[in-house]
Amino acid sequence: MFKKPILYLAALFLVFSACQDDDSEQPNPIVDESPFIRVLLSDQDNPDYYFLNPKTNKIEVHAGQFAAGRLYTSPGKRFAAVINTDDNLVSFFDSGVEAHDDHAHIKGSPKWALTKAQGSRPVHFYGRGDDMLIFNDGDGTIDHAKESTLHTAPTTRNFSVGVAHHGAPALFKNGTIAVTEKDGSVAGTLPERVKIVDMQGNLLHASTIQTGGIHGEAGNGETVLFGCREGILQVDDDGAQRVIPNPASFGTGWIGTVLYGEASGKFIGVRSRTGLYEIDLEAGEIKTIEESSKLYGVAYDWHGERLVVIYSDGLVKVLDGQSFQTLSSKVLPIDFPASGSVGNPVFSASEEFLYITNGIEGKLSVYDMETLELAKELNLPGKPARIALLGSVAHDEESH
Repeated sequence: MFKKPILYLAALFLVFSACQDDDSEQPNPIVDESPFIRVLLSDQDNPDYYFLNPKTNKIEVHAGQFAAGRLYTSPGKRFAAVINTDDNLVSFFDSGVEAHDDHAHIKGSPKWALTKAQGSRPVHFYGRGDDMLIFNDGDGTIDHAKESTLHTAPTTRNFSVGVAHHGAPALFKNGTIAVTEKDGSVAGTLPERVKIVDMQGNLLHASTIQTGGIHGEAGNGETVLFGCREGILQVDDDGAQRVIPNPASFGTGWIGTVLYGEASGKFIGVRSRTGLYEIDLEAGEIKTIEESSKLYGVAYDWHGERLVVIYSDGLVKVLDGQSFQTLSSKVLPIDFPASGSVGNPVFSASEEFLYITNGIEGKLSVYDMETLELAKELNLPGKPARIALLGSVAHDEESH
């Protein structure tokens, strides 16, 4: 999954920018996109990070340390966490946009923040409020960073929560953490249990349910759901746990990706190349939304109000996040690389537009979310690997 990067020694730790403002070469700016939306993309082969303002078509190239960083938007959406697992590094990129409820402010220029984490094999990221957690698979520790101190704290705070495993943390609103636990009952790196700890790693609520393996998590602040072989492991902030069983039709398969839509208030489960499912907590049931062997990827939009579903034949659907009814549907010219090769398309959606990469030709396509009509296509300086949307969907810089 992770490709060993090519290190540009001469550009190490330096930041540079190359702006592309030639209207004769770039398409017209998007009229209806917020002036505060920003797009960050990592490069497959080079330690370059492309920072795009879709309103103006301006692209800046910022030198990072390693290629192909996985990108995660911070809770406040100003920063991106950049995770380079194979290189034991987590860094943070500042979009320069500070979001508020109905307006936004420009806070300096886009740049790398001071804070870095250097845990052993960082993988899973989880953020809530001012806090961001990264689980380190190599030693069973968590790195804790705060958005408010990313330009003043040189390193994250690190604490242990157990032994090395392929783990994940999730924050509750009360400041405690649901985190996976490896008890060794199952071979391999997947954990079998979940416990609740405080922000120093001290045990608050022990695990009460042992599973046959856990992967994937999402939470709403009071409840966290984890995908497990038996179904969905529900962990509440008071320590209560239960398993919502898999449908009989799953056989030995199980949900390995769980998503939560903030605006829709819905949990969904994803099985790649298999199906999309609603996890109904009230009914204690996993319900089928749709099943398809061509299912490629699923993501919520900016507010968690709509679902974007992409299939391997290029079909794209936008679903209502509560009813799961199709709002728009269209086959788009998405380039999928040959099996086993790099260049897979990645995507993210704001309020108004869907952004899809072409990792083969080095392009970014932008589509209207309501019609799925192409708004524009941008040529990138390199070949994109991952994407994150940052900033704000507000259209006003002054408070109302």
